[in-house]
Amino acid sequence: MELKDCIVFLLAKNSQAGYRFWGNYIADLEVTTVQAMLLILLGREEGQTSRQLGEQTQLDSATVSGIIDRLVGMKLVTRKRSPEDRRAILLFLTDLGRTKALDLDRRFEEAHQAFLADFSPEEQEVFRGFLKRLQDTHGAIR
Repeated sequence: MELKDCIVFLLAKNSQAGYRFWGNYIADLEVTTVQAMLLILLGREEGQTSRQLGEQTQLDSATVSGIIDRLVGMKLVTRKRSPEDRRAILLFLTDLGRTKALDLDRRFEEAHQAFLADFSPEEQEVFRGFLKRLQDTHGAIR
């Protein structure tokens, strides 16, 4: 088999292309693709913990903590102690963060459509189904 025909190679190269596409789509907002994911999630539901964000993004806690630290430093996110559990830290968007999160969420939908524009809606659904099956089958491998 040629390298260019190997499914693992194709998945890796398409993953890189997707991140590059998304990164270019949001470059003017001066956040990384992963920072954008967290901002979008917080824009959809504020008051989450870093653990909850890690579960949704499938990122480890150290990675999420570092990203949150940078978002706090950029004045896009603030931390507040949970009134129910003093050990838990909840994450909220600042006004600037909320504006950016709304723009990112809108662009997320646009970028998704643009990235898959060469595929019919039916092809997109089948493709998404295959990717989800692969993730379900192999996602837990470390």
